[in-house]
Amino acid sequence: MKSEELSTFLNISGIPTTSFYEYKISNFIQNELNQMGLEFTIDEWGNIEIFIEGTSEEELVFISHMDHPGFELTEKISDSKYKAIPLGGLPKNCENLSTPIIVFDNEKIVKGKILKSSDSSIVEDYRWLTKKEVIIEVNESIDLPAPAVFDLPEPKISGNQVITPVADDLAGCSIILETFKKLKNVKTKYSMRAIFTRAEEVGLVGARVIADSKRIKNDSIIVSIETSSELPGAVSGLGPIIRAGDRISTFNNDGEIILLSAIQKIQETDKGFKFQRQLMNLGGCEASAFLPFGYRVTGITLPLINWHNSTPDGNVEPERINILDYENAIKIMTNIGKLDIVEPEKYYKRLIDLPDEADRLKGN
Repeated sequence: MKSEELSTFLNISGIPTTSFYEYKISNFIQNELNQMGLEFTIDEWGNIEIFIEGTSEEELVFISHMDHPGFELTEKISDSKYKAIPLGGLPKNCENLSTPIIVFDNEKIVKGKILKSSDSSIVEDYRWLTKKEVIIEVNESIDLPAPAVFDLPEPKISGNQVITPVADDLAGCSIILETFKKLKNVKTKYSMRAIFTRAEEVGLVGARVIADSKRIKNDSIIVSIETSSELPGAVSGLGPIIRAGDRISTFNNDGEIILLSAIQKIQETDKGFKFQRQLMNLGGCEASAFLPFGYRVTGITLPLINWHNSTPDGNVEPERINILDYENAIKIMTNIGKLDIVEPEKYYKRLIDLPDEADRLKGN
């Protein structure tokens, strides 16, 4: 992989972010788009949008989110202690382990930790924190409300993996940035739109307000670019996953066959190209936010180790993705730019055209 492709992800995934506090990631993405010379808009909810016009009216919309689970400090209870509410799914043992955190207060970074709870009556989920608030201790005064995230090591490459505080979904944001960097001067048949959304981890909020606004053409195909926890049949290192659905819904074939057609194009010259296909049912993604509004949806997902910074037993660790999975996801998306419009009749031609063997069924 070219170093600049991976460096974008390494740079963005070291930036703290959580729901409603995506401003540092937003600033990074805007700066990247300015350097590429790509025009963008920011809607009233803070979602960022870019658009490359194709030679047809067929449109693909790639969507990823700028937030990651974290905390919001909401109330001061002593000189150094604050109540904080979880924003998204978090590892159950983050409290029991007195996990270090950072509060990113505008340009200031304040160190702290989550205090152990004395409440033994709370029954926790097998992996996830179920409490509505925790107590955070910091070493200086904080202006409220304020965001906090786990204090984890800087992103690094280790063998064939990237180990990082945030892969979900800054890997998706980085993949989209790299794709549009490659396609910005390419005449594509498909028009391509990309949207970087907010507050996905607390209920797909940014995507839902866009879908509800109906400002995206209803015949567009929505492609969620995500990471999702490893599953049997969806293993890190075996390629990106063409996502057949999520915890909420099953996706549409109209979009999926475009992704599979891009893969077929790649495999004409790379027979060993790795990808997977799976219904990833542990989490929901932004494709499902668009389904109730009549959009056709599909997705590309990277298998994620330590999803939401949680090990399988609920301890706090950096997230991990495989470099090959990341690289191959970019290949799929950039090869869409080389495709003619995918017609279902052509894609399924070998099934539509009856074989000679069908005559053997007659009269038997």
